[in-house]
Amino acid sequence: MRNAIETIFDELKTKRVSFDEVREEIRKIIINHVRDKDIQSTDALLLGLQNISVDIISVTFDALVKKENKKRLFSGNVDAREIRNTARIYGFSSQTNNIKTRDGSDLLTIKTNRNDLAHGFKSFEEVGRNTTADELLKIQKSVIYYLREILENIEMYLSNKEYLKNKL
Repeated sequence: MRNAIETIFDELKTKRVSFDEVREEIRKIIINHVRDKDIQSTDALLLGLQNISVDIISVTFDALVKKENKKRLFSGNVDAREIRNTARIYGFSSQTNNIKTRDGSDLLTIKTNRNDLAHGFKSFEEVGRNTTADELLKIQKSVIYYLREILENIEMYLSNKEYLKNKL
């Protein structure tokens, strides 16, 4: 998901999309990052802004995707709720085929079990005790379908230039 969000900003940078052209949700994200302490100084910000309405997107996003800041895009442990929230913020669809994807609900199961294992709250034996191999395969398939459909939604968002305010 982190790469998907980076792709959105790469598209905006590559196409040299103006701040004035993007939808309100993205303008809010950019403004929040302009105020961010990760842009080292006002001087550094001004140095990068030759054409402010275009460059503000690049300068703020470049600060955000520095290696040490990437966790702010996504922490690594995502669930469907976080993906839906991100979709709402950026304006892409989070709708999926609920029959195949179970609307991403299996991501929460994976996230919870992974955290319990990582923090030593449960053993592998405890986590695996109540789940068959067939159930694991079903969970795997539904998560893959869910993430694939979310990425397809982002691809459509970019192809249709839904990041532009006049596309609303």
